[in-house]
Amino acid sequence: MGLAYLRSDADRAAGTGTARVLAREAAGCVRDMAVGLRRGRGAGRVTVPYWMARRFAGAAGTPLDSEALLAFRFATPDRPASVVLRRGQSDLLILWQVFLRRFYELDAVYALDEPLTTLDTVVDLGGNTGLAAAYLTARYRPRRLLTVEPIAESLAVLRRNAELSGLDWIVEPLAVDGREGELEFAVSGFWDTCTAVPAVRELRGSRPHRLENVLARPSRTVPAVTVERLLDKHGIDRVDLLKIDVEGSEAGIFAEARPWMARVARIVMEIHDKYIDGIAVRSTLARAGFHRVPPRVPDPVGFNPVELYIRRA
Repeated sequence: MGLAYLRSDADRAAGTGTARVLAREAAGCVRDMAVGLRRGRGAGRVTVPYWMARRFAGAAGTPLDSEALLAFRFATPDRPASVVLRRGQSDLLILWQVFLRRFYELDAVYALDEPLTTLDTVVDLGGNTGLAAAYLTARYRPRRLLTVEPIAESLAVLRRNAELSGLDWIVEPLAVDGREGELEFAVSGFWDTCTAVPAVRELRGSRPHRLENVLARPSRTVPAVTVERLLDKHGIDRVDLLKIDVEGSEAGIFAEARPWMARVARIVMEIHDKYIDGIAVRSTLARAGFHRVPPRVPDPVGFNPVELYIRRA
């Protein structure tokens, strides 16, 4: 297998050599281990660096693909968070994004005009294992958090993290899309990349080196609802933060400006420009009254942009 999984699509497109990729990723692993040492709590000061090293080794050789659970406790700028996750490349990647890189530490990542200390209502579309929801709960102490995840294996871990969070999360076993009905999901043991968008599935499928293909599982059909139906069902009139990571389904959700968008104060969203028309998504956001908050730090190499939008008063 060589070092195939360390090279991103961007590396391949640019012709970046294996030695350069290896040096970059090894240096990143050392930094991640140091951050894990600082941000882990209790035994996590040892186990987080160890599993960051295992993640690197898995990407450099045989990918980790186990559903056995790991337990960690992390610091956030407000209070600690306890979480569980699977011993796999996908969950360790999300752990790195959420608790080491702190993608959802909004004041640090984005140039906000005012400090953001609390969020009353959070809606998480694409909950995966609940790591982002766990961070948002510990950091911003919402009164209410609704999270949505359609893939049963990830949903089971999410429910464990809901129990650990100290908040009674509302958990919906659904997908969210621009229309209601049933969606066919391409499923993989690289769990965070499960997608119902044909363009995403086809392009990723054409690249056999990607972990979605190496760790592929049988596809499945899941129910989908619209954001409006979801908010109405739970009587949510205002969303302080809408977090979206839905592997390309943002194209359907933001195909046009809709009335539910007026209920949302902020959106933090991963936009999959490699696969969908990100310009159209951003145009819809602008028509709905949202403006993008400039980032303070660049997105990591090889990752889709995670962007913050605030609706104008």
